Amino acid sequence: MKILIVKLSSLGDILHMFPAVSDLRRHFPGAEIHWLVEPAFVEVVGWQSAINKVITIPLRAHKKIWWKIPALLNKLRGQLQAENYDVVLDAQGLLKSALLSRLAGVAVFGFDADTARESLAARFYQKTAKVPDGLHVIEKNRQLVAKLFAADITQPADFGLDKFRHERMQAGFSSALREITDQPYIVLLHGTTWNSKYWPEASWVELIHLLAQQGWRCLLPWGNEVERQRAHRLRAAGGEHAQVLSKLSLTELMGVLLHARAFVSVESGIGHLAAVLDVPGIMLHGPTSPNYSGILGKACLHLTSGIACSPCFKRDCPILNDAGIPPCQQLITAQWVYQQCLKLIPENVEDATAQTDKIPHA
Repeated sequence: MKILIVKLSSLGDILHMFPAVSDLRRHFPGAEIHWLVEPAFVEVVGWQSAINKVITIPLRAHKKIWWKIPALLNKLRGQLQAENYDVVLDAQGLLKSALLSRLAGVAVFGFDADTARESLAARFYQKTAKVPDGLHVIEKNRQLVAKLFAADITQPADFGLDKFRHERMQAGFSSALREITDQPYIVLLHGTTWNSKYWPEASWVELIHLLAQQGWRCLLPWGNEVERQRAHRLRAAGGEHAQVLSKLSLTELMGVLLHARAFVSVESGIGHLAAVLDVPGIMLHGPTSPNYSGILGKACLHLTSGIACSPCFKRDCPILNDAGIPPCQQLITAQWVYQQCLKLIPENVEDATAQTDKIPHA
């Protein structure tokens, strides 16, 4: 059995699919499972132990050079058909993912018209499954696999990351990270893709000051220029206890997170990864709901505002306050987040330092 999974992006969506892939692997232990994805997420997909091969399609990079897309698709068609798949599973449920799936030249399975994110996509599938509304997205994906392949999904969700976690825990840090990671620290994940998910910078600064009073260092990673500039603003306002990390790969960042005392994150793919890897942390849900997309790690606390209009699941808030901040984010205060942090970490960094295990360095 040779299966191609199509799930192009984003990081959170890809991670939500991992347990369903593990279900497939248990159902077809001898299968060869490939994944078609945007190049930015190759690294993450490769961590899933059930995946044998990752194939990329740089559609995003071709938005400004759209006239080259036909040649790109023709090349992909040849690549996919050479693999001789038995079936393609379009787990994205979009028209573009359905069309890409058809390039393999074999039967395509996916959500039915009532369940797919774009109902038109279902017209391109040879077999579809209807999944009930209101399910957590992880359960939705697992139900899809169960209905299409008769896979058993009674086992607890397995993200297929145990091997990756073990490798990163044993791996050393580069010399550039040694001094930073030798003492206890907390990672602040401030980056996200939705405007409505951003926690106010003033709240981040207040949280840094509260943690600094107890001696905690706050590390600020970033993934693009906008995030880099924000990280430096937070560093400037937060003082000596805040530190901006250099540009890290996702694998390097996961190593930093795995050795952190805790993390605080807006709802983001990186935050979800930290939760899956059982890093103690706090995830801030403004316009979203942990009951739909939150990853309930063993030590992750999920905070919601409780405001009537939340969760709205809108990328842009239609009722910003006078300061341009979504009310749901304003109601998640730094003091509240700090108090929740104290549930996960010792109140004083000196207590944590006494417990710190030595971290291996490369």
